[in-house]
Amino acid sequence: MTTVLHVPFTYAPDPMGGTEVYVAGLAAALEPAGIRSVIAAPAGAGTRYRHGGVDVHRFAVSPRTGFAEAQGAADTVAAANFGAVLADVRPDIVHLHAHTAAVSELLLDAARRMGAGTVVTYHTPTFSCMRGTLLHLGREVCDGEVRGRRCAACTLAAHGVPRLAAEAMALVPPPVGRAVARRAPAGRWRTAVAMRAATEAGAARFGRLMAKADRVIAPASWVADVLLRNGVPAAKTAIVRQGLPGLHSPDAGRAGPAAGPLRIGFFGRSSPVKGIDTLTGMMALIADADVELRLTVVNEPGTAREAEALRRAAAADRRIHIEASLPPEGVVAAMAALDLVAVPSRWLETGPLVVLEAFAAGTPVLGSRLGGIGELVTDGADGILLPADDPAAWAAAVGALAGDRDRLAALRRGVRPPRTMAEVGREMAAIYRAVAA
Repeated sequence: MTTVLHVPFTYAPDPMGGTEVYVAGLAAALEPAGIRSVIAAPAGAGTRYRHGGVDVHRFAVSPRTGFAEAQGAADTVAAANFGAVLADVRPDIVHLHAHTAAVSELLLDAARRMGAGTVVTYHTPTFSCMRGTLLHLGREVCDGEVRGRRCAACTLAAHGVPRLAAEAMALVPPPVGRAVARRAPAGRWRTAVAMRAATEAGAARFGRLMAKADRVIAPASWVADVLLRNGVPAAKTAIVRQGLPGLHSPDAGRAGPAAGPLRIGFFGRSSPVKGIDTLTGMMALIADADVELRLTVVNEPGTAREAEALRRAAAADRRIHIEASLPPEGVVAAMAALDLVAVPSRWLETGPLVVLEAFAAGTPVLGSRLGGIGELVTDGADGILLPADDPAAWAAAVGALAGDRDRLAALRRGVRPPRTMAEVGREMAAIYRAVAA
């Protein structure tokens, strides 16, 4: 039996994002193909347990204390502890689903030393983009080619540095930046001066990760384009789109919710890149519209400010409701009771699973015209695509739909069953066997 060791950002019982939900679904889908899955994920301390019928190993990471660590330099402590997991599991394939200090090229080195094949899936823009969104200066879709000077200026601008100053700081030669990083006291000035060096080091790490992987998986066409622009051979890349775990009915939610206000739901993380504030801003612009906004939010560490902003918005507008969290198996049913599922992301998604879940519920999507959302949603057929980070455009679209139930019904009729994780499992099983051979 082929054994695949999957390495995501984190894993249950810690809060799981879309990548971890995908990994759990893939593990289940591979089982009928005779492929055993084991999970290894970074954590504060090493431990081992079973979750959902799958063995899970957590390997300890080192504290992130220095400038290099903060910029994503490979964590040698994590790599050493991962080596102990490798020795225990003895996998045929190591599949990285993340690219961080803890989940680095060093893990591929360890896998190759023991003769395992290596696969990497580019799940989020953070794999190659230090800004993390692949939106150049936060405004336009970037071509994704990693360039030290351009990327340094963009990243500095994301941290509030005025554009002209950011472009000037991006001119600092990398050797100077590295010298400053070694000698200067910690602070914003040191970070700014060393940003060009940091972005070029990050680009080099990304390049080495791609070079060391036997196969690179792109969950969307835009990812394959980014990989090609960064020198990853097309022959090494495979497009394997995400699928939805579990069974669903093609007629789920076909009739739609009962008459009443236009019901719009959001399901996702509290991270600013998910664009929840676009929705609350939208509601403020259509204060008299008969619309309900239901927010099912997974709160992440470091997003207290965003959580407080949501509480204030809900307190000020009785049409905004913050819903209790749902188990994964309850999401599709909740979506079926809605008129629209909103996906207002302000970064390039590689799925996202929430669109597939909406389609499984038979509910059309109101989504940003970006990345994977734009690839999955057919504008005017099974949803509506809108500019990201533009509450006025979203308000105009929602206001029009609130008064046009025939159009809403037509969108609902246009929804088709989504791709399943069983299909993903068959495609990935073929890739694993080819790599192992």
